Order: sequence, then C-alpha cells, then structure tokens
Amino acid sequence: MELQILRTRHPPEIYHAQLANLISQEGHPTMREDITNRLHQLPTKDRLLLAVDGENLLGYAHLRVSEDLVNDETAEVVAIVVDASNRRCGIGTRLINAAETWATQSGRARLLLKTDVVHPRACFLQRARLR
Repeated sequence: MELQILRTRHPPEIYHAQLANLISQEGHPTMREDITNRLHQLPTKDRLLLAVDGENLLGYAHLRVSEDLVNDETAEVVAIVVDASNRRCGIGTRLINAAETWATQSGRARLLLKTDVVHPRACFLQRARLR
C-alpha cells in the first residue's frame, strides 16, 4: 500500500462516492450526491485530509477552523473515519499527524479533537498522544 495524505478543500469527484460510503459505514446513510452538495456548502476555511492509495479512499479527516473569546483560531477535527477493512493499519494516526502538521503550518493556536471516551474505535487516539 502506498498511502498518501491529500489536503484539499474540494476533493476530486472520484472520491465523492467513496466519502459517502465511509460516512454510511458510520451509520449515517449518505449518497454521492449528498456529499457533492455538502462539499459546496462547507465553510471556506474547512479542509479535508484524504488518506488515499491511488484512486482508493481509505479514510478522511474533516478539519474546521473556529474562533472563540479565549483562544485564537483553533483547528478542530470534526470527523475522522477510516474504512472498516483498513482499520488498525495506522491510517487514523497518519490522519491525526497530518492534522497537527496543518494546524501548526497554518498558524492555528491549537488542534481540538472531541471523542466519546467509550468509543472502542477511538482507542488509537490515546496511542497518538491525544488525551
């Protein structure tokens, strides 16, 4: 596998159906057309990190920039999903590392990730130093 992490605002159409499939795997039935429409409605500062092997999408992270009264701009990981058949291969960790790199390079004060502490598939986050 030759995993690459692509950072994009508008993912190529070849990945729209695959994004819909990943979201559907998480229990949110989604069609390609839904993804295409939602991508056009995202805030302009949002970014997607795509974990790809050639034309195969293996996972993604959705990043959003927010501001509040306490902190300067904060990068937030809104979602991180890895294809069920490719979990436990380090893809989630690579996506989190890429999110940290993007947050640092773009001058964000911090990177925020919220997760359900009992979510069994989120255990990789503890190994990735995120607590």
